[in-house]
Amino acid sequence: MDIKWIAEQLDRPGFSQAGLARALGKDAAAVNRMLKGERLIKANELPTILGYLKATPPDDGTGLYSQMIQAIPQSGDRPDVPVWASAEAGSDGSIVLTTEPIDYIRRSERMQGVKAPFAFYVIGASMSPAIEHGDQVVVNPTIPVRPGTDCVFIQEDASGTMLALVKRLLKVTTDHWHVRQYNPPKDFNLPKKKWAKALCITEKRYG
Repeated sequence: MDIKWIAEQLDRPGFSQAGLARALGKDAAAVNRMLKGERLIKANELPTILGYLKATPPDDGTGLYSQMIQAIPQSGDRPDVPVWASAEAGSDGSIVLTTEPIDYIRRSERMQGVKAPFAFYVIGASMSPAIEHGDQVVVNPTIPVRPGTDCVFIQEDASGTMLALVKRLLKVTTDHWHVRQYNPPKDFNLPKKKWAKALCITEKRYG
């Protein structure tokens, strides 16, 4: 693979060595060594690199062009689901969510065609063992929530900060979401006036 071409693609707005490192599951130093030619690119890394860059490599006459083209993920397999940043917000188990993506993941079969899905890492153990601290959850914002499903409940405070709670939905009333957590075990109400939005968690990917 033409390392110079990769470096040129990483200079585009929205792309970076750090982003490529996250996509590969490597540290930034490993990507830096790769771009300097001090580390060989492994064949199984080609799909991830080309998927992250979202670009078609040129035919440089080295004979690797066809291999690189075959390694490009099909459009439905490109990592296009944003992973939002998350951080602990308070003792109630709430999480601060930031819509600036820290990564992108591929869609599973059940998420094909879903509009505007997103993912984030759960902080805290209030839903253990159903959802553990560090698990990644994927949200489908297009389907209605229903009792018996794990949901993320969202509110925006006066400063525009988005807070989230991950709980099991038990019942929906006019004014409240009746929810459950497992650690410590507790059933309680979330007022809709405060937690205005509930979205269905459709996938869990283990941390």
